Amino acid sequence: MDEQKVLILVDQIDKTNEIEYYNILEQIVEIKYKNSEIEYKFPSSRVNIIRNPVQVNIENQKFIYQGFPIRNVKFVMKFEGWLKFFFEEQHTRIYSPSLIQIIPEEDSSRLTIDPMDYWKDISQYTTIEDDLESFLKKQFSKLNVIHHKSVLASYLNKTPVEKTSKLVTPIIYPFKFNLSQKAALEQALSSNISIIEGPPGTGKTQTILNILANLTVIHKKSVAVVSGNNAAVQNVRDKLDDKGYGFMVAALGKWDNRKAFFNNLPEPDVIGWDCEAEEKQIGETINELTHKLERLLLLANRKAEIERMISAYRLEQKHYQFHNDERNLDDMKRLFFRNQTADTIISFLVDEYFLGERSFRFLQKAKLLFKYGFFDFKKLREDRLELITRLQTKYYESKLSELEREKDQIDRELKKESFKPLLQEHEMYSTQLFKKKLFEKYHGKSKYKGNVNNYRNRIEDFLKHYPIVLSTTHALRSCIPDDYLFDYVIVDEASQVDLLTGVLAMSCAKRIIIVGDTKQLPQIVDEKIENKLKTSDVEEPYNYFKHSLLSSMFAIYGQNIPRAMLKEHYRCKPKIIGFCNDQYYNNDLIPMTTEEESDVSIRLHYTAIGNHMRRVTVGKDRGNFNHREIDVVKEEIIKELQLNDVPLKDIGFTTPYRLQVTEANSQLEQIEIDTVHRYQGREKPVMILSTVLDQTKSGKFGKQFVENPNLVNVAVSRAQNQFILVTDHSLFRNSRKDIGDLIRYIEYNTLHEHITQSQLISVFDLLYSEYSDRLNGLQARLINKSKFKSENIIWRVLSDLMEEDTYKCFTFSMQVYLKDIFKVTDQLNETEKKYVKNRASFDFVVYDAINKQPLLAIEVNGFNYHRNNLVQTERDKLKHNICVKYDLSFLPLLTTGSNEIIKIRNKLNEFL
Repeated sequence: MDEQKVLILVDQIDKTNEIEYYNILEQIVEIKYKNSEIEYKFPSSRVNIIRNPVQVNIENQKFIYQGFPIRNVKFVMKFEGWLKFFFEEQHTRIYSPSLIQIIPEEDSSRLTIDPMDYWKDISQYTTIEDDLESFLKKQFSKLNVIHHKSVLASYLNKTPVEKTSKLVTPIIYPFKFNLSQKAALEQALSSNISIIEGPPGTGKTQTILNILANLTVIHKKSVAVVSGNNAAVQNVRDKLDDKGYGFMVAALGKWDNRKAFFNNLPEPDVIGWDCEAEEKQIGETINELTHKLERLLLLANRKAEIERMISAYRLEQKHYQFHNDERNLDDMKRLFFRNQTADTIISFLVDEYFLGERSFRFLQKAKLLFKYGFFDFKKLREDRLELITRLQTKYYESKLSELEREKDQIDRELKKESFKPLLQEHEMYSTQLFKKKLFEKYHGKSKYKGNVNNYRNRIEDFLKHYPIVLSTTHALRSCIPDDYLFDYVIVDEASQVDLLTGVLAMSCAKRIIIVGDTKQLPQIVDEKIENKLKTSDVEEPYNYFKHSLLSSMFAIYGQNIPRAMLKEHYRCKPKIIGFCNDQYYNNDLIPMTTEEESDVSIRLHYTAIGNHMRRVTVGKDRGNFNHREIDVVKEEIIKELQLNDVPLKDIGFTTPYRLQVTEANSQLEQIEIDTVHRYQGREKPVMILSTVLDQTKSGKFGKQFVENPNLVNVAVSRAQNQFILVTDHSLFRNSRKDIGDLIRYIEYNTLHEHITQSQLISVFDLLYSEYSDRLNGLQARLINKSKFKSENIIWRVLSDLMEEDTYKCFTFSMQVYLKDIFKVTDQLNETEKKYVKNRASFDFVVYDAINKQPLLAIEVNGFNYHRNNLVQTERDKLKHNICVKYDLSFLPLLTTGSNEIIKIRNKLNEFL
């Protein structure tokens, strides 16, 4: 410490003794005033008294420190070799002139518009917790200088993320773990900025707890855990308290919380936490167990994926059987010499397609005979359609049998390798090492002596006692000294953290771990503020009204930011989270929950025909409500749930509208009622969603709000065992947005009467996706460049379109048989019926991605194959006429035409 100077400056401006510290000392030296004399507890050789300061002209000048402007400067004094800055809120700072760049105001135009000025401008119009004077305004007025080692500096400079490939081992998991949580933790330990994407029910808090255990105990780092609200950080505190680790935590934040914490300081109780085993020995055991468990966790995930596939195939098989149960199908063994797998059945169907209607030559017969063991060429020639149906039926049986065998094999291997005991053993050793390290740190340690008024003066000592600080994002800056940086800041629920409070949190961090989900509800901002701003022309990634902290990070760093998605899902029954998985997460989630076939995990309840929404436009409580939906919940749904022994405390009621919450609270007792926005972060065994809207003009006006994808995702994923949608009988039925998709998902998964009574059969997506992929792959390898080339082009066009968010509600298959589209043929004449039965197929069928209902048939008409082929021309007319009779859109595409993409896009837009 000898080389560090404590500067004592005599300020002639305000005529008082001024004491400043140029560097942060490891130890704060007490200085007292006594009869205007300075009494200090260190040698006079370390005191440098500088007198007679000169005021610096700051007019039309900008002062730059480490690349960032110094803000809120009132005036500057020069004390020989030092510059002293006086700021608003009575703060002062001293810098060496060599660290300060002074540029004329007119030359500062080369600097980009400063986001800090933009955010400060916004801060004067925002309020936190009903403060009369903006709390955020005060915080931004104190944020005069950006620390060059802070995450905020990296964020504003768009500095590339710093990574290290070497991880300190062992990595402990005293709060259990899975593969994606392990990847997220390792990423967080090796990057100065990282993102953990946490979809609903994937163990975000568990991941944070394991990160805290490694950072604070293994790496001896200080960590702040923050969120936009107290609920998220309270969850972390509760979990640590439950395990007896609460003494590590300082629950700070706003002033009242700080006073409450210091009035009841937690004290460590680590008696019995030591163990005889050496730290190195425990660490080696943990590393060995981790290595063993990685492969077993992969197997466990594969098993969960297989269970999801089995459920999907069984459901599609039910739809297939429903539409083909009138057929009397022969045993498959009569067609083949040997048993067929699901894979060989698809291959046979593809080869059979390319044979077409051509007469079978010896080589073609030989291929089918030797490749598949097929011998019934008479059946293939006389009744191809029945043969195809029999093969499709066998496909489901074979596929399910194969999946069941693979699942059983994994079960046996997991049991043989003692998977669950190994997990428990890993947790035990991780906990043992964690507690041993805590014992070494806290056993015999004297009680912390500071108080709420002075703890910041000795912040390092405070954090040695309490290395985990909890706070809201907006209050963290006020909990620590101006220049102090935590080693890490973890931001939870980051999709709901606005940029103003997120910036304050980043200003306190050397490294940051951002935990959130852009698919859940974002922060709520007052858009009226935007019209009041003087500084609004800011770079898009820093725009307060467009971005949360999480989305802003993605906008700045894109794919270059380390990101790990938590995939294993533990909250909802598979059919419940299945909707969110299909709709929002690209089927990346792995449901680890189980479901019996008898379970009714998703339900749809339509209200009676009529417009039941009411809109209040005067008085204090304005908005929309719907008593009919509340009555349905009260008189039908809750009574039925109680008959099934569901306690009222296990039922949640949610809605997009506050007034519906108010009305429901007056009618429904003992169940938890709240808006979807306020339900985020919570869960219930049974969740009921009331959409409120009807078919009036006002009701239709609200559809965009109710069908917000983030809102629907949150509402559905609150349910653990059962989700019930209560809605208008027809308002959302034809919607291609999220409530419409949810309705179709429930109908398809429950074989709702609307699905089973439709004249159009839901496309058998699992079967046709495999068939179409194989068919297209083979076509691409063919030398023949006539009709196949054109179909491959359209395949690529459709594939590219379905990648766009606009068309994510659609999917498509290739060469779909007409018999798999039209349930009955009563409306067809004899020629058309005969044509359907004669192996007729559409080149492409576009269908709803949720309920698989066909929407558009596409025919690709090669010039030679169609225009110069009268037989094929007549067949095209038949297809068109059949589609007209069943109200199925039909789009012929001529290879001699143009603008195929525009034509397909326009057709798809009609369904939107």
